[in-house]
Amino acid sequence: MADKTKKTGAPLLKTFAGLWSKYSYVFVFIIILIVYAITINANGNRFNPGHISGILSSQNTVIVGTMAIGMAMIIITGQIDLSLGSSLVLCTGVTILSYNASGGNVLVMLIAALGSGLICGLINGCLVGYAKMPPFIVTLGTMLIYRSLTLSVVREIDPALTGSSSSQFSMISDMASYDFLRMKFGTGSLWLGKVQIPYISFLFVALTLLFIFIMSNTKYGKSIYAVGSNEKTARLTGINVEGVKVSVFAVTGLLVGVASFIQACKIGNVTPASSGTSYEMYAIAAVVLGGVNMAGGKGKILGVFFGALSYTTINFIIVSIPALSPDIQDTFQGIVLIVVILIQTLGPVIKEKFNSLRKKSKAAKA
Repeated sequence: MADKTKKTGAPLLKTFAGLWSKYSYVFVFIIILIVYAITINANGNRFNPGHISGILSSQNTVIVGTMAIGMAMIIITGQIDLSLGSSLVLCTGVTILSYNASGGNVLVMLIAALGSGLICGLINGCLVGYAKMPPFIVTLGTMLIYRSLTLSVVREIDPALTGSSSSQFSMISDMASYDFLRMKFGTGSLWLGKVQIPYISFLFVALTLLFIFIMSNTKYGKSIYAVGSNEKTARLTGINVEGVKVSVFAVTGLLVGVASFIQACKIGNVTPASSGTSYEMYAIAAVVLGGVNMAGGKGKILGVFFGALSYTTINFIIVSIPALSPDIQDTFQGIVLIVVILIQTLGPVIKEKFNSLRKKSKAAKA
């Protein structure tokens, strides 16, 4: 009987290990969500679908998550982008300014968002890909430039165009399209059963599905993985390595543009001095929680989706604990990030040693 149980348990354990290896980001999210539910109930409240809706509509899920898709592509190629938060601020400023100046024209607003994001991404990409500068240094520099430019511009432009004081860009609320953008798209939701799904979450899901397809089923997606796995081998197989490097920054710029459009519609304003602070780090955290290897060459866009959900839920757990000060929030976020990377680093080593010991044990029995 014991042998039968042992034989039955071994395949189950092996199956679970295989599922964990492939979809660890799903299990991580479920575990974090359970902890969040326990925390809510412990505070005398009842965990309900409204909490799920809150996770889906959070800035950390939708806005940071959208940018994290691009960050994942950059990291998979073995690079990094530290300018995402500042790029978001600049692009949102341009987006809102275009909206106000055009009399509330949504098409002009969208073109401005995507165009400004693409330009920011191309600047980073060309300096990294063609000028062969280190991505860390390039994006550290543009991080400072983009925010500083936005801050100086908002102080010089007529408040009638910025829609606010000399420190903030705000959408003018008396435009005809304002209610549609802010109340319908930006903060509106669709009821699916008992769960309220924000419209902006549908956009995030659509982008996730699009990039899952691109990364998994196109030659371009495979070339991104090839560059991140082994740049020299990728070059020998005919891949334009520099072009791929430039392109992932450009695509990320477009995604920042989409995020800036969402920011404008959801929040309605942007403050250059403080908005988007540390968003690049939050995007990296979502990517890491999603199982993307920081060394490059490995990772899934679906993991980034769950990574963004996990990161948001972690924030909600911290906020829901009254004893914890908001000032210590980044401490817990940093600890989670380090632990996840530690697991990524030690996991393969432990697995290799375990397999080695198992082989030796089998050899000894033989």
